[in-house]
Amino acid sequence: MIEPLPPTESPMIGRYRVRAVLGAGGMGRVLLATGPDGRFVAIKQIHGHLLDDREFRARFEREVAISARVSGAFTAAVVDFDTTGETPWLASVFIAGVPLDRAVREHGPLPVAALRTLASGLASALHSIHSAGLVHRDLKPANVILAADGPRVIDFGIAQATGIGAALTEVGAVLGSPAYMSPEQAMSEPVTPASDVFSLGSLLVMAATGQSPFAATSAPYTLFNIVHSEPDLAQVPAPLRELIAGCLRKDPRARPTPAQILDYLGVLPVQAQPWPAPIHAGIAEQNRDLAILTADPEATQILSTRIPVPRPEPATAPPRRRRRTALLAGIGAVAVVVAASVTAMALRGDDPVPPATPTASLPALDRFRGVDTCDWLRQALGTELPAEVATRAATEIAAWRWLPTSSWGCDATSGAARIGVEIGAALDRFEPAGRVVNGYAVARRGDDCALALSDGADGQRWGITVDTFTSAECGLAEHVVERLSTALGALPGLPDARQSLAAVDPCALVDDSAFPALGASVATTAHVCEWPADTAVRITLSQQRRAQTSVPERTIDIGDGVQVDEGGINIVSTECRRVYRFRNVGESFVEVVEVVVSDQAKRSAELCAIADPLVKQAVSRLPTR
Repeated sequence: MIEPLPPTESPMIGRYRVRAVLGAGGMGRVLLATGPDGRFVAIKQIHGHLLDDREFRARFEREVAISARVSGAFTAAVVDFDTTGETPWLASVFIAGVPLDRAVREHGPLPVAALRTLASGLASALHSIHSAGLVHRDLKPANVILAADGPRVIDFGIAQATGIGAALTEVGAVLGSPAYMSPEQAMSEPVTPASDVFSLGSLLVMAATGQSPFAATSAPYTLFNIVHSEPDLAQVPAPLRELIAGCLRKDPRARPTPAQILDYLGVLPVQAQPWPAPIHAGIAEQNRDLAILTADPEATQILSTRIPVPRPEPATAPPRRRRRTALLAGIGAVAVVVAASVTAMALRGDDPVPPATPTASLPALDRFRGVDTCDWLRQALGTELPAEVATRAATEIAAWRWLPTSSWGCDATSGAARIGVEIGAALDRFEPAGRVVNGYAVARRGDDCALALSDGADGQRWGITVDTFTSAECGLAEHVVERLSTALGALPGLPDARQSLAAVDPCALVDDSAFPALGASVATTAHVCEWPADTAVRITLSQQRRAQTSVPERTIDIGDGVQVDEGGINIVSTECRRVYRFRNVGESFVEVVEVVVSDQAKRSAELCAIADPLVKQAVSRLPTR
C-alpha cells in the first residue's frame, strides 16, 4: 500500500531526506527523497525480511552493478548506492514523466511524430544498454517513461550481461512480461541484444494502436502467439510499419540493430514538446506539485498517476491549512512518479449513505454463450451517444468500428475513444462499487474507468465488463453500463452460433466421472472451465487471429485422428498445453480449444499423458462443422 513514511522510521537514508513512500514490490520499496543539492531522487530499498537471504542480497547487488554501468542519457541514471550496509539501497535520478502504458490508456495511441521520437529515443537507450554489455530483457510500456525531453528506460531488475546464459533462473523458467517477450525468451532460450529489439517492436505496436500485438486470453497462449504467429500491423501507421515488421522478425539475426534503427529514422526535427499536449500538461503539474512538497514538507500532498483533465479555476483560492495525514497515490515499485495532479480530499461530516441493494440477477452463465456482443452493444447504444459523455468520441454510432475479441466480446472504436465489452467475463480485479444500476450491482476495477455488472453476490466470479481504457472517459463507461443493463432481455445470437465454439460450455467437454482425479469442474468465465486440483486442468475456448508465419507449426497426432499444436510443451516445463484448431472464421480468425494441464511436481511428459485423453474427449463433443 502506498503511504507516507511511518513516523517511527528515520527520515534520512545516507545523505538523502525521505519525502514519501512511492510504492512497494516483492523485493523492496521505492522512496521519494531529496539530495543535499535539493534534487529529487528515487531510492530503492530491499525489504527488511529479505536482508538475511543471501540470494536476494546478491540479486540486489547485481541490479546496482548493472544499473551503474548504463549511461543516464536515456535511462534513470544511478547517483548513489550502498549495498554493504544494514539496509541496502540504490538511488537513481528521479524522472518527472508519464509511463507509456498509462499515457496510451489515458489519451489513446501516439501520433506519428511522437512515435518517431519514441522509437529513436528507445533505440538510443538500447544502443547505450547494449554497448555496456547488457540486455534489458523487460522492455515494456510500463518501463518506459515519457519525460519532457524524450523517453527514458527504467527498471534493470532482470537485466543481464551478454554472454551469461540463464544462470539466474531454473531450466525451463520464463522471466519477463509475457506480452512483450521475444520468441527466444518465450522458449527459455539464451537471449541476445536482438531480444530487446523484438520487445521494442511490440512496444511500438502498442504505442501506435493501443494494443499489444501478441496478447491473448492467457499467458501461455500469448507466448504461443509470440513464437508462432505473425502480428497484424494493419492499424500501424504506414511510415512505421516496415520498421516495426523488421523488429518483429522471429529470427533474431534478421532483426535490425539499434544503430540501424537510428539510421532508418534519420535526424528528427527538434521539438520543444515531443508528446501530445495533455502529457506535457501532466508533467508540468507534477513538477509544480513536487516544488510544493519540498517548500512545505509537512503539508498533505496527493500525487496522482493520472494525466490531469482541464477544469475551471475557483473564483477564490481557499487558505492553505496544515493537515496531519499524507496520502500518496503513485507508481508501484518503480523509480519514478509517473504523472501528477493535486486533488482535494474533503472530509465531510454527513452521515454515510448505505449502499443500494441489488434487486435484479444476471442471466445464467450459459445465456452469455453464442451472443453477438457487438450487435448487442450497437442496439443498446442506439444511433448516437449523448454529447455529455462523448467528450472524445464520435457521437454517431455508425461511424464506429466494431471488432469481436478473442472471447467473443466486442472492441468498438471511433479512432479517438474505445469501448471494450466482455460478457460472462472474470471479475477477479473488480471490487463492489456500492452502486446499483437498474437493479444490478456495479463493480469497479481500481481507479480505472472499467465497470462491471454483477449479481452483487459474495464470491461472484463473472459478470459483464465495460472498459473505456482511459480514466478520462468515466462518463462514457457509465452510459454504456446503464444502456446494457436495460438490454439484458434481448441478447442477439451469432448467425453461426450452432457451428461455433462461442456457444459451447467448456465444462461439458469433459466428463468428470471419466477422470475422477480431476475433481469437480468450475466455470470461471463463459468460455473457460477449470479443475483446480493438485494436477490442475484448464480448458479455454477462444477465437484467435490466424497465424501467418514462416515458422513451421509443430503439429502432432495424439491419436484417433486428432491433431494439435504442440508449442506449449517447451515453454513451461511444469505444464502441457495442447491447442486444437476447430475451424477458420473468415480469412483472419480461427476458433481454438486450448487444454492446459499443470502440476509443479510433474514434468511435461507426464502432464501430456493426462492432457491428450482430455483433448480427444473434448474434440469428440464439439459441434458438427
